[in-house]
Amino acid sequence: MDDHNDEYNHFLQTHQLQLVFNNIPKHLHRRLYEKMKNAIFDSGSYFQLCPVDDDDEELEKPYNPERRFYVSTLENVVLDPETDENAIFLIDHAWTYRIGDARNDLKSIPNLYERMASLMNVNSDTKDDGIELILQRMWKFNQTYTLASTQFNPNAGLEAAQEPYWYIMDELGSSIRYSSTNANVRCVSFFFEPSQTMFTLFYPIVRIEQSYTEIFRNYVHDNSNTLDRNIKLLPWQRVHSRKSILRSLTIENCPEIFTKKLQNKTELFEEGHKNDLYDKISNKIQLSKFDNEHIWKVYTDNELVKQYLTDPHYQLVDDIDQADIIFIEKQLIQDFRHETLNNKLVNQFPFENVLTKKELLALTARRWKSLYGPSSAVEADPYVESLGSPPWLAPTFNLTYELSQFAIYFQYCEDQQTDNTWIVKSINLPPSIDISITNLFDMVIRLPESGSKIACKYVSNPVLLKIPEIEGNGVKFDVRYMLCVRSVLPLKLYVHKIFWLRFANKSFSMKELDDYATHFTVMNIQTNAHVREIDCANFIAMFNEQHSEHGDKWSTVEQRIFEIFREVFHCATIEEAPLGIGSCLSSRAVYAADLVLESKNNRIQPKLLEIKFSPDCHRACTIYPNFYNQIFNLLFRGVTDDQDLADISA
Repeated sequence: MDDHNDEYNHFLQTHQLQLVFNNIPKHLHRRLYEKMKNAIFDSGSYFQLCPVDDDDEELEKPYNPERRFYVSTLENVVLDPETDENAIFLIDHAWTYRIGDARNDLKSIPNLYERMASLMNVNSDTKDDGIELILQRMWKFNQTYTLASTQFNPNAGLEAAQEPYWYIMDELGSSIRYSSTNANVRCVSFFFEPSQTMFTLFYPIVRIEQSYTEIFRNYVHDNSNTLDRNIKLLPWQRVHSRKSILRSLTIENCPEIFTKKLQNKTELFEEGHKNDLYDKISNKIQLSKFDNEHIWKVYTDNELVKQYLTDPHYQLVDDIDQADIIFIEKQLIQDFRHETLNNKLVNQFPFENVLTKKELLALTARRWKSLYGPSSAVEADPYVESLGSPPWLAPTFNLTYELSQFAIYFQYCEDQQTDNTWIVKSINLPPSIDISITNLFDMVIRLPESGSKIACKYVSNPVLLKIPEIEGNGVKFDVRYMLCVRSVLPLKLYVHKIFWLRFANKSFSMKELDDYATHFTVMNIQTNAHVREIDCANFIAMFNEQHSEHGDKWSTVEQRIFEIFREVFHCATIEEAPLGIGSCLSSRAVYAADLVLESKNNRIQPKLLEIKFSPDCHRACTIYPNFYNQIFNLLFRGVTDDQDLADISA
């Protein structure tokens, strides 16, 4: 008995956060432990599945139209949440997966397709068509783990462990229907550490005493009657209901929805660097001046810098206090005060996250309209105009703060019959983790349940490059340039003319949006994926041969790209910190800017994807060993006459 109590007390101790977070009543804790330990699935003694009667208007609500069954209690079942210690039940999971694996799971796991087709009421002549329907419909059934997935596979790499899992509950759990007013149970995910198993639990939240009472749960726990809450419920509504609701919320009918200016919301910009210390008034500060023969002492944690910084003007040191230059990649500097830096030069600017965080880059770019006027696009888009977005950045919505705006714009694009494909990116995870491309409204609305997201309009008509060994119209590619900033007031911005390319491994197509090798270009994180390397000189020759008939030679495209870099830094420096990059005499920086090219109206429009601090320069160093010497001489010694570097400040 003592051993049993010790085990139970250990359970309480190790699962306390989950018990509190999920608001599980204390009198249910012991029975919950026993059920999970012994895998007791006893819901069949209390509940039953009942077929939905299509003619029953009371049951056929606008929610959950795909569900074939509903759940009710059995005869003479009474459940009291206050006193019944057994009134908590386990739901098994029929399918657990990561989004990128869903299609392959349905093709390869025995009986999974058949079970999901039955559960989601999918009837199709072919398995391929059925899989497409399941991939669309599963967002009405999906749940996601709210725990860090390192708990499921402690041996997984850090990035792999951060990617969320999604799951479909078994037939009982998937048949529990929605109600906000009649919800009588609560469903929560719960990870049981001893068996390393994720369960879904459900327990009554009101007394259930009438035989054959239908079981309802609330899909959205935010009980306030807000517009955002109603938007979050749209995935479970009939499509015609969703369209009708969103069409009533146009920019003409509800202009107040579109007057919120997130680019002026200080707390959003402060979040990443809320503790930064920096000199707001720097005109009285003077840096020490050194002659051209001065030997600069460099402290760095960057292994490539240690290997390739060979110019005799620099000497590596291990003591940061002895350094003239601090060039780091693995930690952020937060103290930019001159008195603290003591004339040291650093490779960061205060509040540079207005560019390096993707959600802030989108907001920073919205200042473009105030600087450069309305877009000269042939077809005016009132929603993009209201955001102030530039032509070089895809319309982007922060799904935490702009979910309603996204939903309304999605319906607008659908009604305009323009492409409505979106790339949804996680805000807090590394760039290559938890990214989805979709044209499914339900999917975009539900993805933020696994963490904060932004939705960006996907470039569905990219400029392609034909590769001899790959059949088809060509592959998608992106371009990376290195940007060097010596000062923000005044702006001293340079670009390294040698650029880098990344390629997809399959011919481009919009048929399967979840095919990584078609839509993504970062191949070095994929197991056994081919990483194609073409240097910029060969690329320019191939590009001009394939695309110059429209008058868009690479030299013309490159000038447009350089204009974009200048404009984005103007947007980032027009406001003072924290809304803009802070001025600091000691600061220098090198960034990577990634772009994709869009073909629109027989013209090539470069689209900025992201700007990265401390980019990986391994390819640059191995192909051009002098790369870091050039960068350091520009940033720290002011050598600006290198032919590989162009001044694009003005």
